[in-house]
Amino acid sequence: MASFRKVAKGKYKLTVELGYVGSKRVKKNKTVNATGPREAQKKLTLFEAEILSKHLIDETKLTVDHFYHQWLEKYANDHYGVRTLQETKNIIEKRIIPEFGLMKLKDVKKIHIVNFFDDLKKKGKRLDGKEGTLSSSSIKNVYKALNGLFSIAEEWELIDRNPCFKIKLPKVVHKKSDVYDMKESELLFSKLENEDLIWQLIVQVAAVVGAREGEIAALEEKHLDFKNNTITIEQALVNITGEELKLKSTKTDRARKVSAPNDLMKALKKLRVLKLEQQMEMYNLWKWPGHVFLFSNEFGQPYRPDSISQRWSRFIVKTGLKKIRFHDLRHTSATLLINKGVHAKVIQERLGHSKISTTMDVYGHVLQEAEQSAATHFESLFKKR
Repeated sequence: MASFRKVAKGKYKLTVELGYVGSKRVKKNKTVNATGPREAQKKLTLFEAEILSKHLIDETKLTVDHFYHQWLEKYANDHYGVRTLQETKNIIEKRIIPEFGLMKLKDVKKIHIVNFFDDLKKKGKRLDGKEGTLSSSSIKNVYKALNGLFSIAEEWELIDRNPCFKIKLPKVVHKKSDVYDMKESELLFSKLENEDLIWQLIVQVAAVVGAREGEIAALEEKHLDFKNNTITIEQALVNITGEELKLKSTKTDRARKVSAPNDLMKALKKLRVLKLEQQMEMYNLWKWPGHVFLFSNEFGQPYRPDSISQRWSRFIVKTGLKKIRFHDLRHTSATLLINKGVHAKVIQERLGHSKISTTMDVYGHVLQEAEQSAATHFESLFKKR
């Protein structure tokens, strides 16, 4: 980051910040003569280019921590989604910088990476205070963050080769999710009849469409196609600590159209009318001009995704339903479809997985059980007559 300020008549102080080394802030200053802000800005641009050029060329002194701040400013902010960047920063700052931060970038070797991940598999490495070891998926997320960092260092020719290349990680094991079977799903829908319309529809969309919390919160009236009974899922709302809600693309950056039952679409149509009426009534008080979120308050402010999960927890306690996470309604949707014989490719498209291998990995056990039960259809051929 670069800036300038006037210190005297015709004199400006130029400042170029180079990030941090440990907790120490590194910056370069220069005082120049300039006739006004426009000339000062030109001289600042030249000064910044000079400093950064000298700084980046001397990769022999560049630490991982120092490079991280340059990576953040010059690459990550433009190439990562809001939620992904937040999660990646959290991993780098809490796990990678404490381990590698003071090391020179060029000195990090493959054996350091191997030892680091071997250590992560031991007990006591969780950051949430819980007992046990890190899950294979958590370790994989750490690898993705570290590999992403070093791959850019290689691309910028600061290191000869990414030390994370071909590191073998534990195979990701997807735990069997708690889901509702058909009877439990029917009980859920009967319990919803005593709830307000918005909450009914939030839960029904999760259970039938298989949408994520952020995707549900981001649904707008424009996403409803009543002619074809489909719902377009193309965006999500994310919670950023200390900031307002942010609208972004879906997790896989892919839009999808999901068919929905006629009764659900009728109820969503009623909600759409209500929201459009509220928008007209509130006019200048409408919180999100240009957006009409279905699941919002009377001022058009959409529900936070985390508030949906929180209300679900209270709803479960109140109704006495089997305790599962709100996100498990998505898994319930997929599991019920698999048990009805729906093809995995269709389920992949409904859930928005970028690859069918993801669907197979997550629901492999359910698909296997369904495949085994399929054999019973042939038993009649072998019965003695």
